[in-house]
Amino acid sequence: MVKYTVKTLTAAEKEKFLREHLRHRLTLLRTLRERTKIAYHFQGQGDIARCVKDSNLMAVRLLLDFLGLKGHFNGSDFVLKRNPRNPKFPDDVKIDQFIGKLLKVDDVPASKRKVLAGVYMRADKELAHLTLTFNKEFNEPARLIEAATAVEELLKKFLYEPLREPLPEMDA
Repeated sequence: MVKYTVKTLTAAEKEKFLREHLRHRLTLLRTLRERTKIAYHFQGQGDIARCVKDSNLMAVRLLLDFLGLKGHFNGSDFVLKRNPRNPKFPDDVKIDQFIGKLLKVDDVPASKRKVLAGVYMRADKELAHLTLTFNKEFNEPARLIEAATAVEELLKKFLYEPLREPLPEMDA
């Protein structure tokens, strides 16, 4: 195994990530759920609906990676796995730079693991590449919203609350 040093973030860098970068990603994560709550009417706006769904997918994948988790298909089911740091990407910012550790699968409620793994895999494979693989289950708005809500709860519990920081509001 290749050893390398994870960059220690300065207080200013941490602040910028919490207030700007993660706020932006949380907005991408929340938009589908929040627009659905207010009965936003996407009919006749297929372009917007697709963008909102894809932003949800990308944000779930990106934030699970930030937490140190990833999805995997084991041949019969979608499972959540640890996603350790990769020395090929030493500039990646992850939760361990804020709280000293990456999350473990056991940190995630068992009832949320499959949906998180499935949405992660859909984003990782189907959204990032043109492919013959298509998993309709993890393209449904209810499943995307469920995954986004679970990711937001993990961020709140393991990042924002330990740092005694409020979860940022959505960008206006």
